[in-house]
Amino acid sequence: MNKSSKDLEEYLAAMADGEYIDPKVKQELESRLESDPELSAALHIQTAMKNMLHHKHEALHIQAPMDLRTSIMQGISLEQNNAPRQVKSLSLMESFWNALDPIVSALSPTFAIPAIFAICMAGYMYMSDGAQSETESIPNPSMLKVVHTGTNNICTQAYSSYHAYESGVLQPQMLTSNQDRLSQFFAEHGVTYPVHYPKIDAELIGGVVSQEKGTKFAHFIYKVGEHIIYAYEVPQGLVDNQTLSVNPRAMEIVNKADWYWEQENGASNTMVLWKLGPNLCVMVSDLRTEQLSALIHVKET
Repeated sequence: MNKSSKDLEEYLAAMADGEYIDPKVKQELESRLESDPELSAALHIQTAMKNMLHHKHEALHIQAPMDLRTSIMQGISLEQNNAPRQVKSLSLMESFWNALDPIVSALSPTFAIPAIFAICMAGYMYMSDGAQSETESIPNPSMLKVVHTGTNNICTQAYSSYHAYESGVLQPQMLTSNQDRLSQFFAEHGVTYPVHYPKIDAELIGGVVSQEKGTKFAHFIYKVGEHIIYAYEVPQGLVDNQTLSVNPRAMEIVNKADWYWEQENGASNTMVLWKLGPNLCVMVSDLRTEQLSALIHVKET
């Protein structure tokens, strides 16, 4: 049959779900999976996403508490009645995000992301209906975008390091898949804090040590097929004492929801910031958000 890898990728979701596939196609797919790392990685990601959605099935169906829903609607109504028309759309969005605070603070990371997604979709539908009868346009998403500035900003540094590695300018200083050996390498090269490796369905391939204001920091790199996941980990105390920096809004989201996710401006790369033990970990990857989140194991709280 000799289907291309792209053609065979269409059958990966069915294979991950255990659905029926034509026997000849299934035989060719299984044969190609043994010799095609990219196809194998794609199946791995499909399976991880299926498992994540299965475990979060109940979370996707939870409803927002009545007081939260009431707060959102009251905030929207108040802004519609009192705010000047030229700033109404922006105020509406601010009220919506402020009203989300109670649920973000109360939910565990396993439930927070899908719950917020569901509430945002409901809010979007509400605002879309209202937009049909009003002349003002929907606010530009960039109004609410978190901007990472400063050479000591860890998100800026993570993006820069990822692109340097992607282009071949930056090479791993230590090549290993062994966490203990990599931690030893970090310690020998001046990293004084314990590095906490996330539980992730990806292959550790090595690490890099960087320096900021005389302090050494740990970077480590994972691969899934041809996809790269670049991780940068720093003690939170160095952010608190301003040796390093994080956008306050991004840190506020981490403190409330445990995770801050974004798509890189002008690119399709994903970035996630979260707390890993006493450290802050930033990951940048060419995987989509749902793909990367499916690979990271989140401990129930």
